[in-house]
Amino acid sequence: MLSWKENRTPVSEEFDDIYFSPENGLSETEHVFVEGNGLRERWKNPEGKRFFSVLELGFGTGLNFFATWKEYAERNRDFELHYVSIEKFPIKKEEIEKAIAAFPQLGPFLAEFVVFYGDLLPGINRFTFSEGKVRFSLFYADAGDALDEISGTFDAIYLDGFAPSKNPDMWDESLMRKLAPLSRNGTTFATFTVARIVRDSLTSAGFTLEKKPGYGRKREMLTGFFSASDEPSASAERQPSPKKKPWCGRNFHRTKTHNAAIVGAGIAGTALAYSLAQRGISVVLLDPNGLAAGASGIPGAISHPHPTKFPSPTSLFTLRAFGYAVRFLSGFASSEQFSPIGLFHGTTEEMDSERLRSSIRTHSLPEGIAFWSETGVPGADPALVSLSKKGIFYPKGFWTQPRSIARKASGQNGIRFLQKKAVTVSPRGNGWELSLSESEETILADSVIFCNSYSLNDLLLPILGEEFLPIRKVRGQLILLEETPTSSAIRNILCAEHYLTPSIEGKHILGSTFDEFDLNPNPRKEDTDRLLSYVREKYPEMNWSAQNVLSEIVGFRAQTPDRFPVIGPVFDPERFRDAYSGIDLPKNRFKTYPSLKTIPGLYVFGGLGSRGIIGSFLGAEILASLILDEPAPVEFSLLEALHPGRFLYRKIRKFSETEKRSSETD
Repeated sequence: MLSWKENRTPVSEEFDDIYFSPENGLSETEHVFVEGNGLRERWKNPEGKRFFSVLELGFGTGLNFFATWKEYAERNRDFELHYVSIEKFPIKKEEIEKAIAAFPQLGPFLAEFVVFYGDLLPGINRFTFSEGKVRFSLFYADAGDALDEISGTFDAIYLDGFAPSKNPDMWDESLMRKLAPLSRNGTTFATFTVARIVRDSLTSAGFTLEKKPGYGRKREMLTGFFSASDEPSASAERQPSPKKKPWCGRNFHRTKTHNAAIVGAGIAGTALAYSLAQRGISVVLLDPNGLAAGASGIPGAISHPHPTKFPSPTSLFTLRAFGYAVRFLSGFASSEQFSPIGLFHGTTEEMDSERLRSSIRTHSLPEGIAFWSETGVPGADPALVSLSKKGIFYPKGFWTQPRSIARKASGQNGIRFLQKKAVTVSPRGNGWELSLSESEETILADSVIFCNSYSLNDLLLPILGEEFLPIRKVRGQLILLEETPTSSAIRNILCAEHYLTPSIEGKHILGSTFDEFDLNPNPRKEDTDRLLSYVREKYPEMNWSAQNVLSEIVGFRAQTPDRFPVIGPVFDPERFRDAYSGIDLPKNRFKTYPSLKTIPGLYVFGGLGSRGIIGSFLGAEILASLILDEPAPVEFSLLEALHPGRFLYRKIRKFSETEKRSSETD
């Protein structure tokens, strides 16, 4: 809860403390955090840095972020600004506007910010501003929990919690120690307080401290830097049973990426090409079938989050990805390519009322993301009785034209598309060489990313000597139905066992079937009949028949056994087994083992299944952050769940459990 002093200074009722100085909050921020971290001087000579990263504890009104953004923008930096802020009690958009309105010089930044701010989910919420130059992540969580989940390191740290006397937990030694893994040699910090608890906590965490003149009535403030060896110690390389899987550590940046080759030009490959090109990376995009020629080439796709009854990696990823996709596409796509018209998911035998309602409650979803409706589709035509059933409404559920978006994404500066097939990928110097079919041309790249759907293993097999990932091909069929006078009344996307779109250019899309076994590439009458039977039973007022079918379309998805994407680096499976076999056996509980050494410059991005649209845009940001060693836009636990190593680890664990049972019976 917020209250306001007469001079419009905001006050936290939770901690009975002001958010910023009543004298001049902006001047205070510039003195304590911008100058305290030496940003102006450091940004004069960025030493070829591709990005500068800031970690903030205590977002508050956003004043520190806006002031840093303003400082960055005024100096027309060639590098990007990455800003991660932690806030346990985020305030409303209207309260931020009211607080920052006191500083007119921040108006342009506030105006861009409020367009996208809102509908926050617990965890990391990623935003992009200034045409991709400013990447902002708001971590909605307790600071201690958030610091455990942040993946990446930072150049500067803002410690701006409420005063230690009001909020001592924010300054506790155990919390400050969590800053050490997020810092590198020379990482600076600044804070407004010189309280003894703060000095002791930061010293114990490895920071060297210096008192400096404070702002206004504060006599002193605290600054300093982190001292650490650039080379990992032996103890860091070999750890006993860490909580975080050792192969998920970000220890694969042995070469700098200036250019990349992406194999596969579906929505995932083109989204990644866009993300890398935005960061100044030169990209060659390869696909013998053209842009978005596979499953990404369907005439329209629908998207919504998939919250499970209780939080799981799948539900958390789709929620993060959905929020980011809506924000990204709202600024990127035209109204012909993307429309957040709302999506209603009715109850089904599998997804009953209790399960759907629990998913909203357990994920703490704001109404802007999802809400329960007892009366069916909100605002639906009363004549359409079939739309009056219970379910979840996603106000920003959307449809897209994937092929059109893929074309726009791949048409950015720095991206070269070749409609050619990569035949081989071979080591060449510190990078990789790709030979192309029917061409004497070869492509040299620092990094190669495999985004080629269910063919993902093809080029990796000769390199690794075995199949890397359990990716399988899944068939789907949808049909296009002509618009009728009755069906024109449908305003939202309708979901249950299948989905139905409103009329898009005079056509409704009804989809989709799912078949792992019959991979016939041609339309099947039984599938069309099944879809028509569904729509007639579910929405009888529409009175559709076979005569209303305009076309039938078949596509193939790439799916993993756990129906979760794979995003991350490639490793040698044999070395993986050598390093980690038996690590979960009781007899090995004190065994130490190395962090996994990945194959430099090789990455995979696939297995998106039926959630390719919402997964592609955030997935591209995740992989770009891993390739370029940026702070990740999702939690470490999600990176671990997405990691390609999970399948081989499960095989190893299964073998270990069998060995354990065998030893117990001997």
